[in-house]
Amino acid sequence: MKAQRIWAALLFGVTAVGVALYNLPASWVAARLAQASDGRVILANSEGTLWSGSADLAVSNGAGTASRLPGRLHWQLRPRPGGLGFRVDSAEPGASGRISGQVGWRYWHLEGGQYELPAQLLSGLGAPFNTLRLGGRLKLRWGGFDWRYGAPGPETLLPVDLEAEGLSSRLSPVSPLGHYRLHLAWGPLGGKLDLETVSGPLMLSGQGALVNGRLGFDGEAGTSDAAQPQLAGLLGILGKRDGAVTRLHF
Repeated sequence: MKAQRIWAALLFGVTAVGVALYNLPASWVAARLAQASDGRVILANSEGTLWSGSADLAVSNGAGTASRLPGRLHWQLRPRPGGLGFRVDSAEPGASGRISGQVGWRYWHLEGGQYELPAQLLSGLGAPFNTLRLGGRLKLRWGGFDWRYGAPGPETLLPVDLEAEGLSSRLSPVSPLGHYRLHLAWGPLGGKLDLETVSGPLMLSGQGALVNGRLGFDGEAGTSDAAQPQLAGLLGILGKRDGAVTRLHF
């Protein structure tokens, strides 16, 4: 009889924990994400649960400036053999795409995908974007990525391509400024990036490195003689003049 009571108590405890986990509110997810990101990623007006919910997404520079993603962000978590599958997506005009993969007991996997975002979202990252107040479209594409726990690093870096199309700035009468492409190879231990201009009167190029979450970038900006008078103010904000080019350093 005593053994039966013990098993009954254990069963009740396991059931109670399972019910509690199943009903964890989306607000719990929002609080954990804000804490983990130092308040830089915000899920506002959250609804649903840990397993299936939605929220308004905003990106903040941690100093009171935030940019909100248009529409709602939706997520799902589903048990899979060896771990949990996740999916985050949005199908709103100007902000659409999907992020999916699996968090396993021994590894995590990110599936390749793409996302389209408004360039205004960059203002939430702080300087220099909050000064430039950019407009236009950002198209983000990435490849698959695997990382086994306990390994010093992933076998390969995550390849990411960012296209900035129809980019404009409220500080410049010239619109659009151009079309730009950023190549990024990223891993938990750091990464590297290359910036190039596809087309446009404002020509940007440079290389950078991401180390311990901090980005260092060196490049240059230039323009044609005809566009120089109209872009002089913007170039002065971007960096220091050095002959025919402007040096970029962030």
